Amino acid sequence: MKLKPIALFLGMGIVLQANAGVVKTEGEDIIVSTKNGGLQLKTENGDFSFKVSGKLQWDITSYDGLYGQSMPSADEKRDGQTSYIRRGEVKFSGKAYNTWKYALKLKNKDDTIKLDDAYIAYTGFKPINLKVGRWDLDFGLEDSTSSSWITAIERPFIYNFMQGGDGNDYGVGVSSVAKNYTAQFTLMNMGYQEEDNDNMDTMGYSFRGTYAPIMNDDMLVHLGFSLFDANPDMGSASGSDRIGIKKGEKVDLFGDVSNVSGDTEYALEAAFQMQSLKLQAEYLKREIDSKDANSDVELSGYYGEISYMIDGGKRSYKKGSFSKPKGGQWEVFARYTVMDVDAGSAVSEGLNGKDIEASSYTLGVNYFPTKNVRASMNYVTGQVDNHASIENVANADDSGDALVGRIQYVF
Repeated sequence: MKLKPIALFLGMGIVLQANAGVVKTEGEDIIVSTKNGGLQLKTENGDFSFKVSGKLQWDITSYDGLYGQSMPSADEKRDGQTSYIRRGEVKFSGKAYNTWKYALKLKNKDDTIKLDDAYIAYTGFKPINLKVGRWDLDFGLEDSTSSSWITAIERPFIYNFMQGGDGNDYGVGVSSVAKNYTAQFTLMNMGYQEEDNDNMDTMGYSFRGTYAPIMNDDMLVHLGFSLFDANPDMGSASGSDRIGIKKGEKVDLFGDVSNVSGDTEYALEAAFQMQSLKLQAEYLKREIDSKDANSDVELSGYYGEISYMIDGGKRSYKKGSFSKPKGGQWEVFARYTVMDVDAGSAVSEGLNGKDIEASSYTLGVNYFPTKNVRASMNYVTGQVDNHASIENVANADDSGDALVGRIQYVF
């Protein structure tokens, strides 16, 4: 007789009830596991499961110069120091009747609780998987890596000016995954609306494909390509965000683009891992088309990163993404990121017809004392060149430095 789903919750009572007792089920025995820090219940035959997982990240940041400069006037400048909860997430996920999967994730955003993931997936059409609902899209290698296990505390800042990795409001996805390749396609509604037009949604599609031509215990070569294409229905887009850190002031690299008719993004991925050494690089490009005259915007950039596990471990790799280390407690790394915004647009903030160039260097160290705990320290220095609002203001800073620390627990 097959286990009824309610038996999973009865099994949870074994852990939550303080008084002793016996819980009996009508079907398969239930296995209770806490080995990874969370709580997982599953039937012995694996047809049903229920898991509670999550993360908590606490950051402290100290910054100056460009990062503490209020734009566009740059009249207000300050050296800042702040600590905050970077991420707090709880996720409920599992499997039913072997071929159905589900997930529901809640996370904090600006001190409020937000529904992040909420989807149902069907895996019965192997090798094709179907998914319906809301989830974070995979766009690029670094974006597909969990925020728990990305190399630096923050992803390369060029991702801040892309939207291909944002979560969809709702969508339908098709994917196929094997040991050395992945292919994912999603048709979605991004849910963006203007206040005076409730029908102004952003529809689009996303694709990511990866291939590992070399994949063994000693060496890994990863290649990938991502595409995001959206139709904002004459909405707007802006280019304001931070250059390398989460806190501090934002920098406008281009002004608001109105009457947007198209928004297309590309990402080329490459990575090489030989035991404890890992090299990783990506090239990203975004093209924003507007019905307004001379208002199209094009931005592009890349980053290169090198990391090394001092104690002989290496990053795990699965389904086209890197994850937490296998062995190794200490990791050191360096990363360079650069992005250009074309000056040929009326909304560009470029000075005298020059392209704006934003860049940053990040040096860091990670410590993994257990499977669940991570401690990180990053030094970030960022710079913006040929920016009209900076160059035309006396005593304005075109560069800044930041020191960022993090304590993380994943369960």
